[in-house]
Amino acid sequence: MREALIVSALSSAQRAEQLGLPHDRIVLSCKVSEVQALVAVYRELALRCDYPLHLGLTEAGMGSKGIVASTAALAILLQEGIGDTVRISLTPEPGGDRTREVIVAQEILQTMGLRSFAPMVIACPGCGRTTSTVFQELAQDIQSYLRDQMPLWREEYGGVEEMKVAVMGCIVNGPGESKMANIGISLPGSNENPAAPVYVDGEKVVTLRGDNIASDFKKIVNDYVVRKYSRRAS
Repeated sequence: MREALIVSALSSAQRAEQLGLPHDRIVLSCKVSEVQALVAVYRELALRCDYPLHLGLTEAGMGSKGIVASTAALAILLQEGIGDTVRISLTPEPGGDRTREVIVAQEILQTMGLRSFAPMVIACPGCGRTTSTVFQELAQDIQSYLRDQMPLWREEYGGVEEMKVAVMGCIVNGPGESKMANIGISLPGSNENPAAPVYVDGEKVVTLRGDNIASDFKKIVNDYVVRKYSRRAS
């Protein structure tokens, strides 16, 4: 089956060229729905031709299963330098947003260091020290804020997509991770009144308290973008 896919793709491309389609206008796609088959087929295609290759695990499935399967397949090939365009194929939840496919594709490329699309939030997984949901809610709020702001920031500020923001849940690992990010906030952990030190480029600049930590932190992030990243020429 794998060899049939490869031969079919190559012979179709060759026939298209014989009919007048330029070589540099052809992109090959051999999507399958099984991870190991996808990896094997595209490795062989990359050896046998110089056409650009479109990667995608078709019918990957719903939710975490589809995301994990797509990531497992594409990450192997991309790490080997195989693939020129990508597509993530997820079955949407009932009433779900199809843009989830785009976000997953962007996050695969960005976490692998291949291309940046939006600032990334670094957040701890939570443990016995973080039974409070404050840091989880804050991390989700900040990630949504960064994505919502990116269309505006992208037009104005060059390089902002490379920014790293840390939202950490307790004082044990929080300060270290916060210092390593461009901007980081470290919450105190469970059963404590929120008092969150904020670090900017490795230096502690303020401690946020009270009910407005999220909005205060967003303002710090926005001010940092305006100050740190160069304005694009109009």
